[in-house]
Amino acid sequence: MDVHIQQAGYEARQAVIEEIKFDVRPGEIVGMIGSNGAGKSTTVSCLTGTIPWMRGTVDIGRYAYIPEQPVYYDYLTLAEHIALVSELSGVSDQTRTAMLLRMFRLESVQDDYIASFSKGMKQKAMILLALIQEAGYLLVDEPFVGLDATTTIQLLRLLEEERRRGTGVLLVTHVLDTAERLCDRFVWIDNGRMLASGTKQAIRAELGTDGASLFEMMEDVVMR
Repeated sequence: MDVHIQQAGYEARQAVIEEIKFDVRPGEIVGMIGSNGAGKSTTVSCLTGTIPWMRGTVDIGRYAYIPEQPVYYDYLTLAEHIALVSELSGVSDQTRTAMLLRMFRLESVQDDYIASFSKGMKQKAMILLALIQEAGYLLVDEPFVGLDATTTIQLLRLLEEERRRGTGVLLVTHVLDTAERLCDRFVWIDNGRMLASGTKQAIRAELGTDGASLFEMMEDVVMR
């Protein structure tokens, strides 16, 4: 995944973000971090092709997307969503699908509409529908919102498994301690621009915050 967003926004020539440039390589997890309103969601919209106006290039290949807000068809059951995604992606691994259904405790609700699910169950369904595609890249946007502790741990293990499988993962999150433990590199967006990028050690050097955690670095930037 190679991304160079020169400018992008929701109206022509009214940039919300500028000069966002990064890559995600196969077999690594890159964390996109930043405060609320920094431009993370706008950047994700550029990657998914849903931004109204953009100058730049996005080379992403085949990817699966776990959105921050669940997206589904109101009158399709979970099983019907699985069948649809499997057909569109050309991947139908019934063993993997059954494993994910068991893991997320969704076996008994396969014939129910996703619209009837709780918030946490909807998020589990989005994760399952992304992972069954076995895409080369995963875009994961604030995935921990609405998840209980058990499911959060399961998701972390699944993301680590995807990395071992050779998947490139872009994880957009404000949960800094989790990002610090999981991610190989970071893209830090602030006020619509890239503040820093690279490994934690590289960002420390760039910001002059030797030995600081991501939270401490964020705190330092906010207090400046």
